[in-house]
Amino acid sequence: MLPHAGTDSAVWRDVVALGADLRALAEVQGSTGTAETAVVWDWDAKWALELPSQPSELLRHLELVRSWYEPLWRAGVAVDFVRPDADLSAYRLVLAPSLYLVDDAGAANLTSFARQGGTLAVGFHSGAVDENCQVRLGGYPGAFREVLGVRTDELFPLLPGESVGLDTGGTGSLWSERVRPAGAKVVSSFADGPLKGVPAVTRHGCGEGTAWYLATLPDPDTLARLLDRVRAEAGVRPVLEDVPPGVEAVRRRGPAADFLFLIDHTGRGATVPVPAGSTELLTATPLPDGSVLVPPGGAAVVRRPTGV
Repeated sequence: MLPHAGTDSAVWRDVVALGADLRALAEVQGSTGTAETAVVWDWDAKWALELPSQPSELLRHLELVRSWYEPLWRAGVAVDFVRPDADLSAYRLVLAPSLYLVDDAGAANLTSFARQGGTLAVGFHSGAVDENCQVRLGGYPGAFREVLGVRTDELFPLLPGESVGLDTGGTGSLWSERVRPAGAKVVSSFADGPLKGVPAVTRHGCGEGTAWYLATLPDPDTLARLLDRVRAEAGVRPVLEDVPPGVEAVRRRGPAADFLFLIDHTGRGATVPVPAGSTELLTATPLPDGSVLVPPGGAAVVRRPTGV
Protein backbone atom coordinates (compact mmCIF):
# COMPACT_ATOMS: atom_id res chain seq x y z
CA MET A 1 0.00 0.00 0.00
CA LEU A 2 1.33 3.45 -0.92
CA PRO A 3 1.69 6.01 1.87
CA HIS A 4 -1.31 8.35 2.29
CA ALA A 5 -1.49 12.06 3.01
CA GLY A 6 0.21 12.93 6.25
CA THR A 7 2.78 10.15 6.03
CA ASP A 8 6.28 11.29 6.84
CA SER A 9 7.93 12.92 3.83
CA ALA A 10 10.92 10.60 4.18
CA VAL A 11 8.69 7.69 3.21
CA TRP A 12 7.60 9.53 0.08
CA ARG A 13 11.23 10.18 -0.80
CA ASP A 14 11.97 6.48 -0.44
CA VAL A 15 9.09 5.61 -2.75
CA VAL A 16 10.25 8.13 -5.35
CA ALA A 17 13.84 6.82 -5.08
CA LEU A 18 12.64 3.26 -5.56
CA GLY A 19 10.73 4.26 -8.68
CA ALA A 20 13.83 5.96 -10.06
CA ASP A 21 15.94 2.86 -9.37
CA LEU A 22 13.44 0.60 -11.12
CA ARG A 23 13.47 2.85 -14.19
CA ALA A 24 17.27 2.84 -14.19
CA LEU A 25 17.28 -0.97 -14.09
CA ALA A 26 14.65 -1.47 -16.78
CA GLU A 27 17.11 -3.11 -19.17
CA VAL A 28 17.87 -5.83 -16.59
CA GLN A 29 14.41 -7.27 -17.18
CA GLY A 30 14.61 -10.63 -18.90
CA SER A 31 18.20 -11.34 -17.82
CA THR A 32 18.96 -14.65 -16.12
CA GLY A 33 21.14 -15.76 -13.22
CA THR A 34 24.51 -17.38 -13.82
CA ALA A 35 25.06 -19.34 -10.59
CA GLU A 36 26.92 -22.62 -11.06
CA THR A 37 26.18 -23.82 -7.53
CA ALA A 38 22.84 -24.86 -6.05
CA VAL A 39 21.91 -25.61 -2.45
CA VAL A 40 18.99 -27.96 -1.88
CA TRP A 41 16.26 -26.63 0.40
CA ASP A 42 13.08 -28.58 1.10
CA TRP A 43 10.31 -27.70 3.56
CA ASP A 44 9.21 -31.30 4.03
CA ALA A 45 12.78 -32.26 4.91
CA LYS A 46 12.91 -29.40 7.42
CA TRP A 47 9.67 -30.50 9.06
CA ALA A 48 10.77 -34.14 9.29
CA LEU A 49 14.26 -33.38 10.60
CA GLU A 50 12.88 -31.36 13.49
CA LEU A 51 10.36 -33.93 14.74
CA PRO A 52 10.82 -34.87 18.42
CA SER A 53 11.45 -38.49 17.39
CA GLN A 54 14.88 -37.63 15.98
CA PRO A 55 17.97 -39.12 17.69
CA SER A 56 19.18 -35.57 18.41
CA GLU A 57 17.11 -32.52 19.32
CA LEU A 58 19.95 -30.27 18.18
CA LEU A 59 19.33 -30.74 14.45
CA ARG A 60 17.94 -27.66 12.72
CA HIS A 61 17.51 -27.65 8.94
CA LEU A 62 18.01 -23.91 8.47
CA GLU A 63 21.12 -23.82 10.64
CA LEU A 64 22.68 -26.72 8.76
CA VAL A 65 21.96 -25.17 5.37
CA ARG A 66 23.28 -21.82 6.57
CA SER A 67 26.51 -23.39 7.86
CA TRP A 68 27.26 -24.67 4.33
CA TYR A 69 26.04 -21.54 2.57
CA GLU A 70 28.02 -19.00 4.58
CA PRO A 71 31.53 -20.02 3.43
CA LEU A 72 30.34 -19.94 -0.18
CA TRP A 73 28.91 -16.46 0.35
CA ARG A 74 32.15 -15.27 1.95
CA ALA A 75 34.11 -16.72 -0.98
CA GLY A 76 31.98 -14.74 -3.45
CA VAL A 77 30.31 -17.79 -4.97
CA ALA A 78 26.82 -17.21 -6.38
CA VAL A 79 24.28 -19.76 -5.13
CA ASP A 80 20.74 -20.70 -6.15
CA PHE A 81 18.37 -22.54 -3.79
CA VAL A 82 16.50 -25.43 -5.39
CA ARG A 83 14.12 -28.27 -4.65
CA PRO A 84 15.44 -31.86 -4.84
CA ASP A 85 13.47 -32.43 -8.06
CA ALA A 86 14.56 -29.18 -9.77
CA ASP A 87 16.25 -28.99 -13.17
CA LEU A 88 19.96 -29.14 -12.26
CA SER A 89 21.41 -28.96 -15.76
CA ALA A 90 22.73 -25.40 -15.28
CA TYR A 91 24.91 -26.30 -12.27
CA ARG A 92 28.36 -27.75 -11.77
CA LEU A 93 27.95 -28.25 -8.01
CA VAL A 94 24.89 -29.19 -5.94
CA LEU A 95 25.00 -29.23 -2.14
CA ALA A 96 22.46 -31.05 0.03
CA PRO A 97 23.51 -30.11 3.59
CA SER A 98 20.37 -31.53 5.21
CA LEU A 99 17.94 -33.74 3.33
CA TYR A 100 16.68 -36.24 5.90
CA LEU A 101 13.44 -36.72 3.96
CA VAL A 102 13.48 -37.11 0.18
CA ASP A 103 11.11 -38.84 -2.21
CA ASP A 104 12.25 -41.24 -4.92
CA ALA A 105 12.03 -38.62 -7.67
CA GLY A 106 14.20 -36.13 -5.77
CA ALA A 107 16.78 -38.77 -4.85
CA ALA A 108 16.93 -40.03 -8.44
CA ASN A 109 17.32 -36.46 -9.71
CA LEU A 110 20.29 -35.72 -7.44
CA THR A 111 21.86 -39.11 -8.19
CA SER A 112 21.48 -38.55 -11.93
CA PHE A 113 23.09 -35.13 -11.63
CA ALA A 114 26.24 -36.70 -10.17
CA ARG A 115 26.33 -39.65 -12.55
CA GLN A 116 26.06 -37.32 -15.54
CA GLY A 117 29.14 -35.32 -14.56
CA GLY A 118 28.10 -33.01 -11.72
CA THR A 119 29.58 -32.76 -8.25
CA LEU A 120 27.18 -33.60 -5.41
CA ALA A 121 27.93 -33.07 -1.71
CA VAL A 122 25.56 -34.51 0.89
CA GLY A 123 25.39 -33.85 4.63
CA PHE A 124 24.88 -36.40 7.39
CA HIS A 125 21.50 -38.01 8.17
CA SER A 126 20.27 -37.40 4.62
CA GLY A 127 18.17 -39.75 2.51
CA ALA A 128 16.99 -41.63 5.58
CA VAL A 129 13.22 -41.55 4.99
CA ASP A 130 10.82 -41.25 2.07
CA GLU A 131 8.07 -38.66 1.58
CA ASN A 132 5.86 -40.54 4.05
CA CYS A 133 8.59 -40.42 6.70
CA GLN A 134 9.10 -44.18 6.39
CA VAL A 135 12.68 -45.31 7.01
CA ARG A 136 14.46 -46.59 3.93
CA LEU A 137 15.73 -50.10 4.59
CA GLY A 138 19.24 -51.34 3.95
CA GLY A 139 21.26 -48.87 5.99
CA TYR A 140 21.99 -45.16 5.92
CA PRO A 141 22.31 -42.80 4.12
CA GLY A 142 19.26 -44.46 2.62
CA ALA A 143 18.42 -43.11 -0.81
CA PHE A 144 22.01 -41.91 -1.38
CA ARG A 145 23.98 -45.03 -0.38
CA GLU A 146 24.92 -46.04 -3.92
CA VAL A 147 25.78 -42.63 -5.33
CA LEU A 148 27.87 -41.80 -2.22
CA GLY A 149 29.55 -45.20 -2.12
CA VAL A 150 29.11 -45.59 1.66
CA ARG A 151 26.94 -47.46 4.14
CA THR A 152 26.26 -46.46 7.74
CA ASP A 153 25.05 -49.06 10.23
CA GLU A 154 24.98 -47.03 13.46
CA LEU A 155 24.39 -43.38 14.37
CA PHE A 156 26.35 -41.55 17.09
CA PRO A 157 24.76 -38.12 17.68
CA LEU A 158 26.95 -35.80 19.74
CA LEU A 159 25.83 -34.14 22.96
CA PRO A 160 25.44 -30.36 23.33
CA GLY A 161 28.91 -28.82 23.38
CA GLU A 162 30.57 -32.12 22.45
CA SER A 163 32.97 -32.35 19.53
CA VAL A 164 35.15 -34.95 17.88
CA GLY A 165 38.56 -34.43 16.31
CA LEU A 166 39.30 -34.99 12.63
CA ASP A 167 42.60 -36.47 11.51
CA THR A 168 43.01 -33.78 8.84
CA GLY A 169 42.60 -31.02 11.43
CA GLY A 170 39.64 -29.31 12.99
CA THR A 171 36.67 -30.81 14.76
CA GLY A 172 33.17 -32.04 14.06
CA SER A 173 30.03 -31.33 16.07
CA LEU A 174 26.35 -32.34 16.28
CA TRP A 175 26.76 -35.74 14.67
CA SER A 176 28.93 -38.74 13.90
CA GLU A 177 28.16 -42.17 12.50
CA ARG A 178 29.87 -45.45 11.72
CA VAL A 179 30.53 -45.13 8.01
CA ARG A 180 31.81 -48.05 5.97
CA PRO A 181 33.15 -47.24 2.49
CA ALA A 182 31.47 -49.17 -0.33
CA GLY A 183 33.53 -47.76 -3.16
CA ALA A 184 34.15 -44.29 -1.76
CA LYS A 185 37.62 -43.00 -0.85
CA VAL A 186 38.27 -41.67 2.65
CA VAL A 187 39.13 -37.95 2.76
CA SER A 188 39.07 -37.49 6.55
CA SER A 189 38.49 -39.76 9.55
CA PHE A 190 37.46 -39.26 13.16
CA ALA A 191 40.61 -38.83 15.26
CA ASP A 192 39.21 -39.71 18.67
CA GLY A 193 36.17 -41.01 20.51
CA PRO A 194 34.35 -44.31 19.92
CA LEU A 195 34.64 -43.87 16.12
CA LYS A 196 38.37 -43.21 15.99
CA GLY A 197 39.63 -44.18 12.53
CA VAL A 198 36.13 -44.31 11.00
CA PRO A 199 35.57 -42.16 7.88
CA ALA A 200 34.10 -38.70 8.53
CA VAL A 201 34.34 -37.33 4.97
CA THR A 202 34.35 -39.44 1.81
CA ARG A 203 34.62 -38.85 -1.93
CA HIS A 204 33.15 -41.22 -4.51
CA GLY A 205 33.59 -41.23 -8.27
CA CYS A 206 30.25 -42.24 -9.74
CA GLY A 207 29.54 -42.34 -13.45
CA GLU A 208 30.99 -39.16 -14.94
CA GLY A 209 30.81 -37.17 -11.70
CA THR A 210 31.69 -37.12 -8.01
CA ALA A 211 29.74 -37.44 -4.76
CA TRP A 212 30.96 -36.31 -1.34
CA TYR A 213 29.58 -37.30 2.05
CA LEU A 214 30.07 -35.45 5.35
CA ALA A 215 29.20 -37.62 8.35
CA THR A 216 29.60 -34.72 10.80
CA LEU A 217 29.43 -30.95 10.84
CA PRO A 218 33.02 -29.65 10.64
CA ASP A 219 33.89 -26.44 12.46
CA PRO A 220 33.45 -23.34 10.27
CA ASP A 221 37.09 -22.99 9.17
CA THR A 222 37.43 -26.69 8.40
CA LEU A 223 34.13 -26.74 6.51
CA ALA A 224 35.15 -23.66 4.52
CA ARG A 225 38.42 -25.32 3.47
CA LEU A 226 36.60 -28.51 2.51
CA LEU A 227 34.00 -26.67 0.44
CA ASP A 228 36.79 -24.70 -1.24
CA ARG A 229 38.27 -28.01 -2.34
CA VAL A 230 34.91 -29.39 -3.45
CA ARG A 231 33.99 -26.37 -5.54
CA ALA A 232 37.50 -26.08 -7.00
CA GLU A 233 37.28 -29.67 -8.21
CA ALA A 234 33.86 -28.89 -9.64
CA GLY A 235 35.26 -25.90 -11.55
CA VAL A 236 33.19 -23.34 -9.65
CA ARG A 237 34.81 -19.93 -9.28
CA PRO A 238 33.73 -16.74 -7.49
CA VAL A 239 31.68 -14.24 -9.47
CA LEU A 240 34.60 -11.81 -9.16
CA GLU A 241 38.09 -12.66 -7.93
CA ASP A 242 38.84 -9.33 -6.22
CA VAL A 243 35.66 -8.53 -4.31
CA PRO A 244 36.40 -7.01 -0.87
CA PRO A 245 35.19 -9.05 2.12
CA GLY A 246 31.58 -8.34 2.98
CA VAL A 247 30.56 -7.30 -0.52
CA GLU A 248 28.13 -9.64 -2.24
CA ALA A 249 28.39 -10.08 -6.02
CA VAL A 250 25.78 -11.64 -8.30
CA ARG A 251 25.88 -11.70 -12.10
CA ARG A 252 22.89 -11.83 -14.42
CA ARG A 253 23.16 -12.34 -18.18
CA GLY A 254 21.17 -10.61 -20.90
CA PRO A 255 21.34 -10.83 -24.70
CA ALA A 256 23.53 -7.74 -25.06
CA ALA A 257 25.15 -7.29 -21.65
CA ASP A 258 25.97 -8.81 -18.29
CA PHE A 259 24.71 -7.12 -15.13
CA LEU A 260 26.77 -7.25 -11.97
CA PHE A 261 24.88 -6.58 -8.72
CA LEU A 262 27.16 -5.50 -5.85
CA ILE A 263 25.80 -5.13 -2.29
CA ASP A 264 27.80 -3.83 0.67
CA HIS A 265 27.06 -5.74 3.90
CA THR A 266 29.80 -4.08 5.95
CA GLY A 267 28.29 -0.60 6.29
CA ARG A 268 31.62 0.89 5.22
CA GLY A 269 31.32 0.86 1.44
CA ALA A 270 33.96 -0.48 -0.92
CA THR A 271 35.66 0.07 -4.25
CA VAL A 272 35.28 -2.96 -6.52
CA PRO A 273 37.28 -3.58 -9.71
CA VAL A 274 35.08 -4.08 -12.80
CA PRO A 275 35.87 -4.21 -16.53
CA ALA A 276 36.79 -0.83 -18.01
CA GLY A 277 34.05 0.53 -20.20
CA SER A 278 31.26 -0.60 -17.89
CA THR A 279 28.45 1.64 -16.61
CA GLU A 280 26.88 1.91 -13.16
CA LEU A 281 23.15 1.90 -13.89
CA LEU A 282 21.68 3.36 -10.69
CA THR A 283 23.66 6.59 -11.16
CA ALA A 284 24.17 6.35 -14.95
CA THR A 285 27.90 6.74 -14.32
CA PRO A 286 30.45 5.54 -16.92
CA LEU A 287 33.35 3.57 -15.41
CA PRO A 288 36.30 4.17 -17.72
CA ASP A 289 38.91 3.43 -15.04
CA GLY A 290 37.58 -0.08 -14.28
CA SER A 291 36.28 0.38 -10.74
CA VAL A 292 32.99 1.21 -9.04
CA LEU A 293 32.24 2.63 -5.60
CA VAL A 294 29.60 0.68 -3.68
CA PRO A 295 28.12 3.07 -1.08
CA PRO A 296 28.05 2.11 2.61
CA GLY A 297 25.20 -0.32 3.15
CA GLY A 298 24.12 0.27 -0.43
CA ALA A 299 24.33 -1.30 -3.84
CA ALA A 300 25.72 -0.76 -7.30
CA VAL A 301 24.54 -2.37 -10.53
CA VAL A 302 27.12 -2.50 -13.28
CA ARG A 303 26.33 -3.12 -16.93
CA ARG A 304 29.12 -4.87 -18.77
CA PRO A 305 28.60 -5.19 -22.52
CA THR A 306 29.02 -8.75 -23.79
CA GLY A 307 32.61 -9.37 -24.83
CA VAL A 308 34.11 -6.73 -22.52
